[in-house]
Formats: sequence, structure tokens, C-alpha cells
Amino acid sequence: MSEPRVLEDKLLCEGRRVRLFRRLVSWRGRVFEKDLVAFGRSVVIVPVLGDGRVVFVRQWRAPIGKWVVELPAGRVESGEDPRSAALRELEEETGYRASRIIELGRAYVSPGYSDELITAFLAEGLEKVGAHPDEGEVLEVLELAPREYIAACAAGECDLKSLAALLLYFSRRGGLSGA
Repeated sequence: MSEPRVLEDKLLCEGRRVRLFRRLVSWRGRVFEKDLVAFGRSVVIVPVLGDGRVVFVRQWRAPIGKWVVELPAGRVESGEDPRSAALRELEEETGYRASRIIELGRAYVSPGYSDELITAFLAEGLEKVGAHPDEGEVLEVLELAPREYIAACAAGECDLKSLAALLLYFSRRGGLSGA
């Protein structure tokens, strides 16, 4: 079976964090256009405390103009590896430093329009050292049982990257019992 071929990427717009391209693709004698948000790599962290609660952030998200409860997460910067980015983001957003960090898995966030590839990590052996969020990050730290978080999701106060990372964590742990 023939593979579609990228002919060209035309830059339409560039912001601080993303670039928008119009991608021309050829497949089976046809040429068509697709919009592409170029973001790159990111990380999401499941920081688990000794008592089983998970450290979340309640963050005000400008694109939707609302507060969202989510796991700490962020972009992998140029020249940075995902593990280092996860440790950095955990400390910046929550004020916790982890003595153990384990990769849980990777997934494309929304491949219909974005190239963002996110890596999920489990962080354990947490020590409170003090948060220092990036300028413009409006957030507060919450410590919740996983079931409390899932209940917040039923009310529309969460995001899919956090749910997916929790599912990877539950899978590694052996299921949802006690969540």
C-alpha cells in the first residue's frame, strides 16, 4: 500500500509556543491540504505521595477561560530529554522533587491537527522543596485521591492528558482497585 507523501509545509503563523502550518500532502494522485499545529514533545507526571494521594495542579487555562484540575505537565525544551523535563516541570509547578521517576508510556495528544507527542512519567519518593512556576502560570497545588480526581472529571473540570496518564499508572499498578 502506498504511503501519503508530504510535499510542503507552509508557515501560516508563529506564536510563543506553537507554529501553524498548512501541509500539502500527495496520495494516490491527489493533493490536499491539512492544517498542522507544531508543538513538539511534552511530558505529564503522575506524582504519587506515600499515602497514595496524587499531586495535581488547579490551573487557570486562558484558551478556555476556566480552571482545570490536571497533573503537572509541560513542554520538553530544545536540547532537553523528556525525563529531565518531567523532573523540572514537577518541581516548577508543584514544589516537589522526586527521587524516582519511571516512564509509563507515550502517546500523540491529538494527531488530527497537532504533532505533540507526550511522555507520561510516574514520580515517587517526593520531597517538598518549593514551587517556582513560570511567569504567566496561574495555579495552585492539590493533593487528591485518584477517585476524587475522576469525580472532578465527571463535572468537566479535568483534561484528557491527565486521565490518560492516570490510566497508565493504574495499569502499571495492576488495576483500578483502591484508586
